[in-house]
This record gives sequence, C-alpha cells and structure tokens, in this order.
Amino acid sequence: MNLMQFAGQAGLVLVVIWGIGSYPLYVCGGFDVVRSAVVGCLICTINGLVGGGLALWAMGKDHRTFMMVLFGGMGIRLVLVLIFFFLALKLAELHVFSLTLSLFLFYVVFQVLEIRLFIRRPSGETS
Repeated sequence: MNLMQFAGQAGLVLVVIWGIGSYPLYVCGGFDVVRSAVVGCLICTINGLVGGGLALWAMGKDHRTFMMVLFGGMGIRLVLVLIFFFLALKLAELHVFSLTLSLFLFYVVFQVLEIRLFIRRPSGETS
C-alpha cells in the first residue's frame, strides 16, 4: 500500500461519513455546527494523512527507527492537533461542542485507518 491508496481509503470513508451525516447535522444544529464539524474533520484529515505517510515511510526501517517515528510522531501530531484545536476555537469562534465531538470522532476514524494500514501490510513488504 502506498500513500495514495491510503489517502483514497481515507477519502472514501470521509465521503461516506459526510454523505450520511451532513444533512442531519445541518437540520439539528445549523450552519455553525456543520462549519465546526468541517474544521474538526480537516484537522484530523491532515493529521491522519501525515500519520499514514510517516507509518509507510517507517515500515521499511529498522525496529528502533520505526518505533521512534511511530510513537514520537504520534506524540508530536497529538500536540499539533491540540494547538490547532485551540487556535480554531479562539480565532474562528466555532461551536465548541461540535468541534470537540467531530475532532474526537474523526481522530478515532483515522486511528482505525492507520491500524488497518499496519494489519494489512505484510511484515516483509517495503516500498
């Protein structure tokens, strides 16, 4: 699997989630809630694609490098997600609950995609 295939899977998941959830979200909460959910989705999408790219790059490396990239990258990415979360709250004045909930839900979705990336890739495969 390469980064484009991972991005394609992520795109497909996002299309399904937004296809199912955008209208009910708009009806129940209005445009501000949808806008906040989109910002949370964008933050997590960027985070997930960077994580997938780092994971794919690290898979061909030795064990020590792999673990440093995986766990160090995860920690750094989590801190960056928190920074962008607080910046979005302060600068864009978004709906707090919908931003928080969408950030949590999309973070979990992308973590599942990253785990699938590790499970589906044979241990000897490099690219």
